[in-house]
Amino acid sequence: MTTSAGTVRQEATSPASQLVDATVWNAARRFPTGVSVVTTGSGDTAHGSTVSAFFFVSHDPALVGVCLARGGSLLPRIARHRAYTVNVLARDQSAVARHFASRIKQSGPAQFRSVAWTPGESGVPRLEGAVSWLHCRTRDFIEAGDHVIVLGAVTASAVTRDKTPLLYFAGHLHSGHIRIEEDTP
Repeated sequence: MTTSAGTVRQEATSPASQLVDATVWNAARRFPTGVSVVTTGSGDTAHGSTVSAFFFVSHDPALVGVCLARGGSLLPRIARHRAYTVNVLARDQSAVARHFASRIKQSGPAQFRSVAWTPGESGVPRLEGAVSWLHCRTRDFIEAGDHVIVLGAVTASAVTRDKTPLLYFAGHLHSGHIRIEEDTP
């Protein structure tokens, strides 16, 4: 098969694990996403991780989802706590995104020492300065390849209208040049 860019991509004839090749991941990297930190637990069990796969599922009822790696540290913590908060990061929070994306970050309260936060619903950390946050009660875990989609029912949320989101595109964080136009109150 020849693409519009002129590169040739072979149709996969080998096992499913080989279907995910450089072309697929290059396409995925070219899809801009917002950057969020998902937090869960409280007190000594508080934990957070940066995620790029956060999405809205339903308006009524209000449902959102996050895709989490099976071997990651966040998934079992959400399964135990049964609640999480999605903190949509603002354009000036790239250091926060990197902090929670680090694989060698501390856990528990130590992980939050250098970050401004307040305890939210169920004591789950809510990051200050975020564009928005959505607190969720875990509703379902959906197997999805090497990831699990965590479906959550939104029980509380807030938006800071004058903030622009941090974006992830082509492997890099971008401070985004988005024009904010409010069409609803």
